[in-house]
Amino acid sequence: MIRRIWQRNPILTLAFLLALAACFFFTGRAMNMALILANRADKPVAGWMTPRYIARSYGLEREDLAAVLATADRDDARQPLYSLAQEQGLPVADLIAEVQALVDAQEGVE
Repeated sequence: MIRRIWQRNPILTLAFLLALAACFFFTGRAMNMALILANRADKPVAGWMTPRYIARSYGLEREDLAAVLATADRDDARQPLYSLAQEQGLPVADLIAEVQALVDAQEGVE
């Protein structure tokens, strides 16, 4: 049966197989990302995290996070915490503790 379909419409058969392979690929990728996203909020705040990552992972408002990080007047969404702490002359651990306190306060509200 498959041989007959291939002989009648080889281009359509190939297109169908490619579409099927793409469906499996993107389904696997979506499932992988869903698992990663589900486990993000379980991790504590770290110096490598960016404000954008933190806001999305922990469901924080960007304005609240920018106020804690003292970046309300500029867009540093892609700069990691250790870099922000270095610019401000603060120890990274202190900045992480402030952000973690905001995350904990947000979790207490929900």
